[in-house]
Amino acid sequence: MSKKAAARKFAAYVLPPLLWMAFIFPVGNRAFASSRIYEVFVLVVRWLAPRASGPAVAAAYIVFRKTLHFIEYGLLAYLLYRAFRGGRGPHWSRRAGLLAAGAAIAYGFVDEFLQSFVRGRYGSPFDWAVDTAGILATVGLLARTGKRRDADPLGPAGRLLWLKRPFDVALSGLGLLVSLPLWIVIPLAVRLEDGGPAFYAQERVGLGGRTFKALKFRSMVRDAEKGSGPVQAVAGDPRVTRAGRVLRATAMDELPQLVNIFKGDMSFVGPRALRPNEKEVNGGAEAVPIAGIPGYEARHAVRPGLTGLTQVFLPGETPRRKKFRCDLLYIRKRSFGLDLRLIALSFWITLRGKWESRQPKV
Repeated sequence: MSKKAAARKFAAYVLPPLLWMAFIFPVGNRAFASSRIYEVFVLVVRWLAPRASGPAVAAAYIVFRKTLHFIEYGLLAYLLYRAFRGGRGPHWSRRAGLLAAGAAIAYGFVDEFLQSFVRGRYGSPFDWAVDTAGILATVGLLARTGKRRDADPLGPAGRLLWLKRPFDVALSGLGLLVSLPLWIVIPLAVRLEDGGPAFYAQERVGLGGRTFKALKFRSMVRDAEKGSGPVQAVAGDPRVTRAGRVLRATAMDELPQLVNIFKGDMSFVGPRALRPNEKEVNGGAEAVPIAGIPGYEARHAVRPGLTGLTQVFLPGETPRRKKFRCDLLYIRKRSFGLDLRLIALSFWITLRGKWESRQPKV
C-alpha cells in the first residue's frame, strides 16, 4: 500500500473515532460541563413551557442527558466498528463488532472513572450502564443489518439506512437548540434591510411526490417571483438582497429547514427539494418545466435533503439534466457513511462561505 493510500485510509477509518474520543474526553472538557448544559437547558424549557414545575424540569434534564450519553457512545461504537473493519470483507464482521463493543465499553468506564478527578463532576455507574446500552444497541443493529446486506446485498433490506432517520431527528434537534441565537440575529438583519418579513414558507416536492411547506429565511426582495413564477436564482441575481447574499453563501437561509428535517419532510442528505411547476432557463430566454427532464420523478424515491452529492459537488447553474443524474447516483450508492462525509463537507463549505461559488466548493 502506498503512503498516500495509507494516509487516506487512516483519515477515513482511524481518525474519526480518535477525534470523537478526544471530543467527549471528560478531563478539561468544558464544552459539555454539566452546569452549563443545565443552565441552557433550563432557559430553553422555561421559554417553551414557562409553567413547568422544578421537578418536571429536573426529570426532563435527566432524560436529555442520558439520551446524549446513549447517542454519543452509540456513535463511538459505530466509528470504532468502521475502524476495526477497515472497509474490508462482508458488511458484518463479528470480530470487528466485538472489538468495537469492548473498546467503547472500556472507554466509557475510563470516562466515568476520570470524571471523579474533575471539579463539579463525578462518575456514575448508571451513566456507564446507559453508555453500554447505546454501544450494545448500535453493535446489535450493525449485526442485524450487516447480515441482511450480506445475504441480499441488492434487496430492500440491504439498502435500508436504519440510522438515517434517528440521526436526522437527533442532529436537527441539537441543531435547533444550538442555533437559537441565530434565530434572533438573522431575522433582525433581514427586517432592518427592507422592513419585509424575515421568514417565508415555500411549497416543495418531497418523498413520493408529496408536497410540503419548506421554511426559509428570506434572502430575496419581496415579491421576487411576481410575474416570472418559480425560477432558480442565477449568478449575480438582482433579486438577492445584501443580507441575502451572506445568508446564501453560508446556507444560513436554509437554517429553518431543520424544522422540516425534525418533522420528517426532509433529511439532512438527499436530492434538493424542488418546487412544483419550477422552470429552468436554458441559456436563452426559454423557460423549460423541470418535471419534463429525465430523472425528475426518480428523485422522489427518497426524502429530499438539506445537502447532498449534487449540492456539494456541482455549481448552482449546472443544467438540471446533469444534476438529476448526480441525484440518481446518490440514490444508488447511498449509505450512512456517505451521508456523514457529505455532512462534513457541507460544514466545511459553510465555514468558507462557498455555497454560492461558481468554482469547485471542495
